[in-house]
Amino acid sequence: MKDKKKTLIIGAGLGGEFVIKQLNELNSEYEPVAILDDNLDKWNSRLQGVRIVGGLACLDGCIEKYKIEHIILVISTLDDKKRQEIISRIRAYNITCLILPDVFSTKHNKKVEIPELNYSELLPSRFEFQLDYKEVHREMRQKTVLITGAGGSIGSELASQILKCHPKKLILLGKGEGSIFQISTLLEQLKKEESYQGEVISVIADICDMEQLFRLFKQHKPDVVYHAAAHKHVPLMENNAYEAVKNNIVGTYNVIQASKETEVEKFTMVSTDKAVNPENIMGATKRLAEKLTLEIDTVSKTKCNVVRFGNVLGSRGSVFPKLWEQIHRGVPLTITNPEMKRYFMTIPEASKLVISASMLTQRNAIFVLDMGEQVELDLMVDRLISLSGKKKEDIVMEYVGVRPGEKMSEELFNKEEFSSKVSNKVYEGNYYTSMSELLAIKDLMANYKGMDNETLRQKLLLLANQSVPQNVSMGL
Repeated sequence: MKDKKKTLIIGAGLGGEFVIKQLNELNSEYEPVAILDDNLDKWNSRLQGVRIVGGLACLDGCIEKYKIEHIILVISTLDDKKRQEIISRIRAYNITCLILPDVFSTKHNKKVEIPELNYSELLPSRFEFQLDYKEVHREMRQKTVLITGAGGSIGSELASQILKCHPKKLILLGKGEGSIFQISTLLEQLKKEESYQGEVISVIADICDMEQLFRLFKQHKPDVVYHAAAHKHVPLMENNAYEAVKNNIVGTYNVIQASKETEVEKFTMVSTDKAVNPENIMGATKRLAEKLTLEIDTVSKTKCNVVRFGNVLGSRGSVFPKLWEQIHRGVPLTITNPEMKRYFMTIPEASKLVISASMLTQRNAIFVLDMGEQVELDLMVDRLISLSGKKKEDIVMEYVGVRPGEKMSEELFNKEEFSSKVSNKVYEGNYYTSMSELLAIKDLMANYKGMDNETLRQKLLLLANQSVPQNVSMGL
C-alpha cells in the first residue's frame, strides 16, 4: 500500500475510540497520528495507542507539527456554531476532512419533533386574501370543474376550496398517483364535513398526451378548468430544458386545445412572477405558456386568463419548510443570498386568488394579487428563527450563493402590460400575442426535441423576452 495519510482525530470520546479502532482493523489508508480534545484530564494520555496532544486551540500547530493530511471530526457534544468554526479553520489548509454523524450522542438518537409552522405568521403585516364563498358557490354549483396538477401544492388547495362551493362534479387530474391518492383521500373526509353530494373523480393522466386529454375532456365535459400542472423548480429546470418545454409549454397547449374543442366556459392558467422578464428556463416556459393562453382567448368561446403570484410559502418548492427543519435539527441554515427579495403569499391565499380571478369577466387578462412590497430573504429568515423560539446568534448560517437561473428580485408585470386595480387586492394586466410570436412558439414546439439544453435555453429566453407593441392582436 502507498504511504498512509497522516490523520488527526478531533474528539477523544467513544466516537474517536471507535474510529481509531476501525481504521486500524481495516488497514485503512488513513493513519491516526494525533488526537485533539478539550478535556484537560485526557491530555498526554493515549486512546487506542494514539496520543491526545491537546485541545482545539492547538489545531493549527498540530496540523503543521504532524504534517496532517486528513482530519476526522467526531465530537458528540460539539455545538453547531463551534463545529462550523472548526470547519472554517480546516478549510484554510489543503487537507481533506470527514465529519462523522454523532451516532454516539443520545441527543441525536432521539427523534426530533418538528412543530407545525403557520406560514401566515411570516407575513404579519398583511391581511390574507379572502374568498367570497357565496359568489363562488353560485357560480360552481351546476358546473363540472377540472383541475390539472391536482396533487400539487396549489392544485390540492384549489380542490379543497372548490369542493366547499359544491360543484356538480370535481375532477382531479394528475400524473403522480401518490399525490392524487393523497388529495382524493383528504377530499373524501372533507365531503362528509361539507355534506357535499357531488362527485369527486380522480384521473391519472399526463397533459403531454393530447389523445388522452381529448378523450377525458369529451367524457367529462368540464365547464371550468384550472391549469396548475407545471414544472416549477427554477434551478432543476436549468438542466432540464427539454422536460420544461414538454410539460410547461406543450402540456399547456394541449390542455388549452382540449378546452377549446369541448367549449369549456372558463380556462385559468396558474402562472408565476418568474414569467416576467425571465432569466431562467422555468420562467421562460411559463411566459410562453401565458402567451398561448392569452392568444386562445381572442379566438375561441372559452374565456381564458392568467393568474400570477410570487413565492408560495409552504409549497413543495419553497425553501422555508427546509429551513424550519434545519432550525429544529440544529444544523446550519443553507441560505442562498440574504439580500435576495421576493413577493410572498400562502398556499390558501394563492388558491383563493386563482378562484376569485376565474370569476372575473375580463377577457385576455393577467391577474396579479397585491402582495405588497418584496421582502428580503434575510428578514424572512429572522422571522422564521423568531417563530422557532431560538436566538439568531445561536443559529449557524451557511451562505451557498444564488442558484442557477435565480434573480435577486422579481417583477409582477412586463412594461408592455397595462395594469390597473380591479379590486382592492387584485391588479389586471393585458397582453396581445402577435402572429409572429405564435408562429415562433409553435415552431419551437415542433422542433425542441432536436436541440441540446443550452441551445434550447437560449431560444426560450429569446422568445420569452421578445417585446411586442401594445394592442397588436392576431387570430387563427
